[in-house]
Amino acid sequence: MARPATGETPKHNVRVPKELWDAAMAEAKMEGRTITDVINSDLHRYVTRRRRERGAADGES
Repeated sequence: MARPATGETPKHNVRVPKELWDAAMAEAKMEGRTITDVINSDLHRYVTRRRRERGAADGES
């Protein structure tokens, strides 16, 4: 994925319940990760899985 000319990854706003955000932050910290890393890796897994599922469904037609 290409970065903009500034070299910075674009920022996005999301709404997450405080309890979930705090728990995720604590887990990430215990793993030595940032919440950004956690979100990016989970979104990558989600997109990959959905694309794979759609591809399998398309192949069954």
